[in-house]
Amino acid sequence: MSLGLPIHLARAANSRALAAAAQAAAFVCLVSASINLLIAGLGSARGLTWYAPLVLVPMAALLVLLSRRRTTILTIAYLVVGAASTYLYAVAVLTYTPSYHNTNLFVIALPIVAMTLVGGTGTGALAGILWATLGFALAEAAVYLAAITAGRAFHTDAISLGAYLLIVGVLAYDGLTRGVRSRPQSAIHRAIRDNREAEVRREVAVESAAELHDTVLSELVTIANSIPGPLRPQLRRRIESDLRQLGQDPTAGVFERRIASLDGAEAWYESDLREAIELARDEGLSVEVSGEREALGLLSNERRKAVGLAVRQCLVNVLRHSGSATAEIAISASESSVSVLVVDSGRGFTASAAAADRLGLRNSVHDRIERVGGSVTIWSSPDVGTTVMMLVPASHADAEGMAS
Repeated sequence: MSLGLPIHLARAANSRALAAAAQAAAFVCLVSASINLLIAGLGSARGLTWYAPLVLVPMAALLVLLSRRRTTILTIAYLVVGAASTYLYAVAVLTYTPSYHNTNLFVIALPIVAMTLVGGTGTGALAGILWATLGFALAEAAVYLAAITAGRAFHTDAISLGAYLLIVGVLAYDGLTRGVRSRPQSAIHRAIRDNREAEVRREVAVESAAELHDTVLSELVTIANSIPGPLRPQLRRRIESDLRQLGQDPTAGVFERRIASLDGAEAWYESDLREAIELARDEGLSVEVSGEREALGLLSNERRKAVGLAVRQCLVNVLRHSGSATAEIAISASESSVSVLVVDSGRGFTASAAAADRLGLRNSVHDRIERVGGSVTIWSSPDVGTTVMMLVPASHADAEGMAS
């Protein structure tokens, strides 16, 4: 189910599409349940109680919040409030409609399905299955208590059970096939890179031949137009300089620079940094990436891994502490180093308090980057946001330092 996209894009696209579909379906179930409850209450001989139309409103409100920002706290709150709302809803429906003798009903299944679909809102496959199971179990427990309260028989309805098995099946299939899909995509990526490398070789060869032709032709024309006899010293020096450059290959380094650019793109594709960004997006954080992604090709494998893990901790901090639903990552490079900035516009913190309560920043960011020869600078103010800048030396800078 890759939608024809590269695997690094397909994973995020699939997760977001599944999340949007689950949230929309859950909201439709809640709206339908509220309308049904209102109609049942108005048509009941006992009359509509004041609280009945409102029992599902807190659940719907939390679902809207959950669709905008996926966090563990909001998910737990949705399940707890949802269980209470489901109980009140089931009691009201069974009370208003004496002809309902058990809970195996479509109208009872609506909030149960909305509870179950919380598992499809953007987490990984295993976590999604666990959330869906918890939601289904809490909803069924709420309906069971409602049946006892209303004096009806409890039966698990086929609709809610089918919805639970469907969401679990979809999540399980996505999780099991994700690794299988990555292998052909990686092979395609390597094949495209090899084809581009062959094209670069041909381009460099054409440029080299053109340079040789133009230089030789220019010198021959100059000699032909000069006065017969010994060449002027200035003309001789120019021709000798041009010939030396031809001997050294005037296009030397062109191929290496272009291949380095391709290596940088591959380094980004396979980096821990890209993986950290995708994980944060799966958890509900909107992450924008700007700058020179190919700059990661300037770093050694050890430094790329350190940067990726450090950025992962920064994004975790944004999710847990900042209160912001968005973050931005900017990558840039100079002749000797690569810098990565992680910026959020959340609540921020006092920098002097970071040592006391931000162990993740000290252990997982500062220490990790410093161990590979880099440095970390943090700017943060309450209610303004936080910027973390990681500066890591490029690999060729180390080589030049050792040579000198």
